Amino acid sequence: MDKRRRRDNIRELIASRPPANQKELVAQLTARGIEVDQSTVSRDLRELGVVRLPGREGGLVYAFAGERSGPVAEGELRRGARDFVTSVEASGNLVILRTAPGNAQAMAAILDRARLDEVAGTVAGDDTILVVVREGHGAKDVAEWFEEMAG
Repeated sequence: MDKRRRRDNIRELIASRPPANQKELVAQLTARGIEVDQSTVSRDLRELGVVRLPGREGGLVYAFAGERSGPVAEGELRRGARDFVTSVEASGNLVILRTAPGNAQAMAAILDRARLDEVAGTVAGDDTILVVVREGHGAKDVAEWFEEMAG
């Protein structure tokens, strides 16, 4: 099995029927006649820039980090904050959000899609998100709002 064909199938599956976990993705690939182990799928997902985001039914599903789906509802933003954010800190015009390792990109993607007036943008690492607060809005107020949501 060549890598390109396998990854094309992974992209197609994520776009059409986003799997909730790697085991489910391996099963979907196997159903298409593509024999692959979980460690290969894990590497493919990492190299393709795939993250886990809240799905339509509330659970997490695989999606592409750069994907531009529609704006999120406030409930999805609150759920993301509650599920991912472990601490909040304000500094100047920045809000620093901490998450468990591996969850910062998923939370940043939710924030970006929320298109909040107060937020100019986000930068995510593995477990830290820098939220740039727009002029005219206070980082402390935004941080308090995040703390309330993560509560």
